Amino acid sequence: MSFTQDYYKEVEKRIRSIHTEDEKAIHEAAQLLFDAECSGHKIFTFGTGHSHMIGQDLYARAGGFAKIYPILEIELTLLTHPTKSTHIERTADYADILETLYDVKEGDVVIAASNSGRNSLVIEYLSRLKKRGVKIIAITSLAHSKTIASRHASGLRLFELADIALDNRAPYGDATTSLSDTITMGPVSTLTSCYLSQLLIGTFVEKLIAAGHDAPVFRSSNSDGADAYNQELFDRYVIKK
Repeated sequence: MSFTQDYYKEVEKRIRSIHTEDEKAIHEAAQLLFDAECSGHKIFTFGTGHSHMIGQDLYARAGGFAKIYPILEIELTLLTHPTKSTHIERTADYADILETLYDVKEGDVVIAASNSGRNSLVIEYLSRLKKRGVKIIAITSLAHSKTIASRHASGLRLFELADIALDNRAPYGDATTSLSDTITMGPVSTLTSCYLSQLLIGTFVEKLIAAGHDAPVFRSSNSDGADAYNQELFDRYVIKK
């Protein structure tokens, strides 16, 4: 077997598992979003390191719900230094900064992605939000998280803190496909987590449409006539003037 065939099988079996086993959990999570939207609350996304890409994939893009608000600072990504976000996500007190910058209120929902679900900042920040009545939807690897200890003083991991936890099916260590005794490649957490997040938002918007509510969704900026349509959504929901 080749790497391409092996990796395809690893990805395909996880996507199939999500499709066949997680419909109930996805609908329950989408209902949290629906209830928040109908009550005038906001939907935020949060993640550090590579997990920041899960929330960013939902934000301001073609086919994306316009009223998504990312909790996203450049220091939490890999854009300025490859290990900076690793150090920050292990620093619980960085939650002070996030609380200052982002006005997340009771009744809002945060879609939080963390493959390991163990790091101090993730647990500290989300614990503070939950105490204020914020709902937490986690996208995480249960196979990884359940086999490791939390780095937070509480001992909690993300799946234990969340109102609903969606399992991305990534194995311990994320990489799936061995090339030798010492080399394993083919990580899956980003692929499966993005798939889960799109299932979640699509199901939520489906609920909005079925109930007769407004469902503002962006069009591709590279399709004819989309710029004016999208600009109205940016002006209304995204860009603060």
